[in-house]
Amino acid sequence: MKGLICFLVILGTSTHAAFALPSCSPIPEAQQIWARSSLRWVFIGELHGSNETPAAFADLVCDALAHGKHVTVALERPTSEQTALDGILKSKNLPEAKALLLRQPGWQEEWDGRSSEAMLRLLLSLRDLRKAYSHLSVSAFDPPYTEGTKGARDQALGKALLALAEAKPHDLILILTGNVHGMEAPQFGYDLAAMYIPAAERLSLQVTDTGGESWTKSAEACGASKGTVKSKGGAHPRGIFLDPTLAPFGKVDGVLSLGVPLTPSLPAVGDLSPPPACRIKFLSQHPATPQS
Repeated sequence: MKGLICFLVILGTSTHAAFALPSCSPIPEAQQIWARSSLRWVFIGELHGSNETPAAFADLVCDALAHGKHVTVALERPTSEQTALDGILKSKNLPEAKALLLRQPGWQEEWDGRSSEAMLRLLLSLRDLRKAYSHLSVSAFDPPYTEGTKGARDQALGKALLALAEAKPHDLILILTGNVHGMEAPQFGYDLAAMYIPAAERLSLQVTDTGGESWTKSAEACGASKGTVKSKGGAHPRGIFLDPTLAPFGKVDGVLSLGVPLTPSLPAVGDLSPPPACRIKFLSQHPATPQS
């Protein structure tokens, strides 16, 4: 059912108020998740830098709320940004809150797809949802860690998610993160973030697409490039498929199929002067084609 509009009626002592939220499109078969009462953590593992995945994740959050779930959204953002993220959700002065967020180093310097226009739109969608679902919260879960220690970042991510569940004992934690962090078996010789979560209380889905491009950072160069995470066995329509064999790599519980190709989402801060080093390197590798 497309175009679901979520309503919440808030009853007062003498007045009734209703908030109509923006239209959101539920992810087909998401009810398989909401029906699992034992679940505390749901990993949505993406290829960073697309327009499509943050939009689908917003729909998933909306659907969870509409099904009566108390939701904490966990984003792979530095924990130092928490005050700025809270401002996006709660501040009465949204332009000021956006300016504060975009001044953070992770948005100015780390153009790896996590600081995209699509990610900012996701935050603004969550702000709209929170007008009706005041219990909705957003937490950054990428804390400082010891550089050079094998697997240290994934360990820090996993422990941060455990601590988040302790702080929010009644919430379902919906996690948007890079797809490697959501895998349930070791990669590169170390345990990944999802593996620090009790297996009976977690679900991990790998986001798949039908091709296209995303804004990525690789070999210290950042920009729009071809990249894809296609489900095994051919293209699948939009929806959740709890079939581990559909995931193209790693161990997960199934896939969240977008059913469409990816399109790259540019950095939310726009063109900086001078640009970050990763952008300079990318442009040196991909010189503009002269126009005739």
